[in-house]
Amino acid sequence: MSSAPLPFSEENPFRDSTSVQLEGFGDTTQIGAGPPRPRVDVPGQTSAWFMSHVERYLRHDGPPQTRGRALALVGEFGLGKSHLAERATAALRAHMPAPPVWVIAQPSLDMDAVFRYRLMSPRDDYDAFVDFEQAITDYYADVTAELLEADSTGRLGPARDEFLRGLRERRLDPDKIARAFDVDEERIHRHLRQHLRGITDHRAFATALALLVNDLHQNEAMAWLSGDEPTAYLRERGVSAPIRGIQGVFDALSVFSLVYGQSGRPYALVLDELDKTTQWPALERALFSDAFEMLVQRYVNQGGLLVFCVRPELWGRLPLSLHERVLPLWLDSWARPETQSLISRHIHRGAEPPPPGDPYAPFTEDAVDEIVLQSDGVPRQILQICAGAWERAAAAGGRPAEIGVEAVREALRTAHQKRPMAEVAHRLENVLARRQWWHHLAPTGLKDVPHPAGAGEPRWIQVTRKAWIALLAVPSVLTRADVASAVSFASRVRDVLGPDDSEILVIVNGHACRKRRNAIAEATGVVPLVFDNPHFERMLLDSVDSLITRLRANQRNTVLTEMRDRLDGLATQQNTMLGRLEFVQRAVEHPRLSAPLPAPAGAEQRVPLPVREPFRRVQETLDRLLEDGVGQRPRLGAAATGEGQRLPLARRSAIARDDLEQMGALVHARRLVEAFREAIAHWWEGGTGRVGRGSDELFAICRSFEISVEVLPRIETVEGTPPVALRPGGRGGGSVETLLADVADEVLRLLRPEVSDGAYHG
Repeated sequence: MSSAPLPFSEENPFRDSTSVQLEGFGDTTQIGAGPPRPRVDVPGQTSAWFMSHVERYLRHDGPPQTRGRALALVGEFGLGKSHLAERATAALRAHMPAPPVWVIAQPSLDMDAVFRYRLMSPRDDYDAFVDFEQAITDYYADVTAELLEADSTGRLGPARDEFLRGLRERRLDPDKIARAFDVDEERIHRHLRQHLRGITDHRAFATALALLVNDLHQNEAMAWLSGDEPTAYLRERGVSAPIRGIQGVFDALSVFSLVYGQSGRPYALVLDELDKTTQWPALERALFSDAFEMLVQRYVNQGGLLVFCVRPELWGRLPLSLHERVLPLWLDSWARPETQSLISRHIHRGAEPPPPGDPYAPFTEDAVDEIVLQSDGVPRQILQICAGAWERAAAAGGRPAEIGVEAVREALRTAHQKRPMAEVAHRLENVLARRQWWHHLAPTGLKDVPHPAGAGEPRWIQVTRKAWIALLAVPSVLTRADVASAVSFASRVRDVLGPDDSEILVIVNGHACRKRRNAIAEATGVVPLVFDNPHFERMLLDSVDSLITRLRANQRNTVLTEMRDRLDGLATQQNTMLGRLEFVQRAVEHPRLSAPLPAPAGAEQRVPLPVREPFRRVQETLDRLLEDGVGQRPRLGAAATGEGQRLPLARRSAIARDDLEQMGALVHARRLVEAFREAIAHWWEGGTGRVGRGSDELFAICRSFEISVEVLPRIETVEGTPPVALRPGGRGGGSVETLLADVADEVLRLLRPEVSDGAYHG
């Protein structure tokens, strides 16, 4: 492991390196007593692509109207949007000649203050003032040339073309030419207003632009364009109010864009943190959106460069016209190589290339892997984790000898797990109690379920009699073992309660990386919540609401499934009955005997001799059960009369629905036995020997009887009734269902030998 010395003594190389703040001016404010640190840039495809667009803008050699472009840096918080915007600002200011660059670190409701104190104003810098004055002069020259070119009086004489050429080539002073040829000042103002028409309050800006070439009132015009109150002289000429509000500031930027664009000079506006506007009131937000959309169009049409930073959510909501005019650059999370390079360049800041050996020492290989995992590849998170791990490992002073995985995890816990688990549980109780979502006792069988180390006791919400929500609070920085324990907890809850009657919501007290969150969400079906989130309470209530809805929907689906199964059973019974009716109908319409079938009453004598006894036994048993009936025997007669009543009263004999269903089942079972015996007799009389009587048809008849019996409701015999008679060696149990099933087996067993060898002959 390398022991290369650190550049700035032994201090933490990652301290104060986690963010970039754009400023409106070129100077910076030094924080701390140490010397300023060199910039740290990690070259990559994204930054190279972005800077190439900035360079192409500066090197543009075509028509000025085709120079303009708008670039959007799109990415989540901490991916380096501001860092790239700052690089672009530095490159623009370093270009020679330096173009005007306006920088808005973040939009504000008080855009007046941003315009006066944060935007680079020509009044604040002599070089900027000279450049702006020259741009105004060039613009004024073009306006004067247009007016003289439209003059048809002939007073310019033969030098007309030379004057026009001198104005457009910036060789002649437009103010002197206007005075020499007595060009009316109001005509110039009117022409300026025509140029500005459709951009802004053209009268006020036209007056100010015209006075900028007037030495006597130049400072007054410049002060007003920088945000000051108008002087009395300006008020007399219609400039009645200072530049104020969102619309006024964007109008001023549009006018500056027109002036520089007309003169063919490059110029730029860099706007960071556009997402701040989403927190504004609706009226101001709509006003800013409309003004910003118009400004982008002005910059693109008039040859400017506009760079702004935005998060994906807001980028998707911007108007379609902006999507058509703006080129987006999407920033993504960093992988191991970029992370390793960022760590190395901070440790060896200023050394190019980094020294040989282990370039990210004292961080170990495992520590770098853990940083990649826990940071989700976000550069700002990487630097914050490194700064905290360095501080923890160097607690004794000096440079740490080694920074391992535990130092990284402890740094994250220190930074993110700011409250004890007891406070998490207390806050959960308070939030859930508002809607009476609280249950202190765990469901039966779940009182001592193992959970991750350091986790609080699970909290329970009972949704219905059987459905529950389990809330499990776990500590910050989940390890692989913690995730496995949480998954085991979820599996145990679902094994006891059932997957459709339970939901598990995990709450992380601090930091949770994307990979660990996804693993828990995949196992539980619910995205974990982070306790540190400023919107935690609202997210908790919304999550519990959605889980309650999901559980109640599962309950409804369960009831529907039971009803569907019951209907399927009824449909099976109906299909069986229809099949038997069709069989009987075919037998009647297409008899296989030349002689008519004997009456059903004689079927007991027509079946083969070996099976007469089984049919007799089951018929007698069913007849006895029908005679005895199910339930209480009915009693009819007059009801007892009370004192003073002479006429007897009628009494209704009722029967329970279940008893009535069982009586119907007995009747149907008796009819099935008769149909079975009739089918066997019909089969037997259909031929002689093996040729006429097929064993396959015999099996089909017996099986038809067996499956028809299976769909009958269970028949409970009357208490005290003798047990159902069974054949010797039967299945046992003494139930009607067993008796009927044994009949089919016995008939098949007794008649199969008769078909096989033809031993029986009548």
